[in-house]
Formats: sequence, structure tokens, C-alpha cells
Amino acid sequence: MPETYYVDCDCGSQLRVELYHAGTDRACPSCSKSVMIPDSITLREMSGDKYPYLRPIEKVRQTARAGEAPFNGLCHGCNSTQAQFATPCCLTVMEERVVASDGGIRPTLTGVALHTASSEEHYTATSFPLLLCEQCQSRFQSDRFFARLKSKLKLAALLGLLGAFLYFVYYNAEVVAALAGLIWLVGVIAWAAGFRDTKKFPAYLNRWFENIRWLPEAIADEDEFSLTVGQSKAIETI
Repeated sequence: MPETYYVDCDCGSQLRVELYHAGTDRACPSCSKSVMIPDSITLREMSGDKYPYLRPIEKVRQTARAGEAPFNGLCHGCNSTQAQFATPCCLTVMEERVVASDGGIRPTLTGVALHTASSEEHYTATSFPLLLCEQCQSRFQSDRFFARLKSKLKLAALLGLLGAFLYFVYYNAEVVAALAGLIWLVGVIAWAAGFRDTKKFPAYLNRWFENIRWLPEAIADEDEFSLTVGQSKAIETI
């Protein structure tokens, strides 16, 4: 979700623009006058961005460490109430992948040896809290519970298909067994594909992260990352 910026027109109206509009002319929706949109750095500074030169993930890391907005205590759910609960989150992104060996065939004293390709990956972890008021915390916990329940139901369905397959094989129902085996195989492939996903992000978190400034951009910008979410605690006990 790209961040939105606002530029004043001489008529008193505001133009709603995004970063890719920087340096261009835009027509004011009220008076149709052409308004020059500032450069990207100026746009960020006008919006209160203290770190216009940093990447979104670096801004999240810096503001969370310093306790600055958007991590200054306001609820990330409603943006209108002081937060009472904090849920620790950690976004780990791959910063660099270095090829250590390209593999291939290497000559040796006794013949040749086959070497597999290898690489080194460097990750950076960014910790930040999801801050919620009591009412939003209740909705968050509900979303989290049903997301976990859905995951368990998928696993149960997969095991059920496996059981059906084994049952029909035992009773030599070849056609039904083949069909059940095919369905089970498709389910296993879909389940295993989740482990190969380079962006491990639970869908239920979308609505809770969308109001945290720079975080949606940080997630969208990264090619490979994983996200861990800890247990919520009352802020007074942290």
C-alpha cells in the first residue's frame, strides 16, 4: 500500500498524491490549476518524515527503536486511542545473497569431482510492537484464533484425505483409491508450497499492519522475508 501525500494549492484545496507523482505537474481537483509537485525528499519531509533518505524497513526499525511515531503509544487499530497492549513482532528480511560457489565439475588427482552450487544469505531482523487498545486487542485476538483454527482444519482435511486413501486401498477399490490418492497428492503439494514461499506473512495481519506507517511499503519492497508474532502483553507489565 503506497503512502499518500498532500500538496496545497493556492485556492486552498489539497491534492492527494503518491510518491511517483514527485516532480510532475498535477491539476487541482477544485480549480483545475496546474500545481507543481515537490521532489520525493521534500514530499516526505512535508509529511513529517524525519528519515526521508532511509528505506521503509529502516524507518520502521529506527522509529520503533526510538519510540517515535508510529510507535509512540497510539493504537494501530483505531488510531484514536492510547494503546493498552503490545504484541512483539519481528520482520526478518534477506538483505543479500552471495554466491560462494557456482558448482560444476572440478578436476582432482584421481579424476573429477562434482561440486554443488552454494550461496551465503545475510538477513536483518527488525523488531517492532503492534500497539492496540483494549477493544482492538479483542478483535485482533479473535482474528488470530480463527486464522490458527483455519490452519488446523486444513491439516485435518489433509490427514482425512490420507486416511480415506489408505482405507480404499485396503479394500481394493482401485478407481476410488486412485481418485483419493490424486486429491491427497494435490493437497500435499499445496501444503508443501507454503514452505517454499519466500514471503511468509499471515493474511489476517493485513488489516492490523495497514495503519502502521511505512510497514506495508517495507513488506511490499522485500523479496524474501519471514514474520514472527509473539504473545500480547499489557503495556504496564512490559
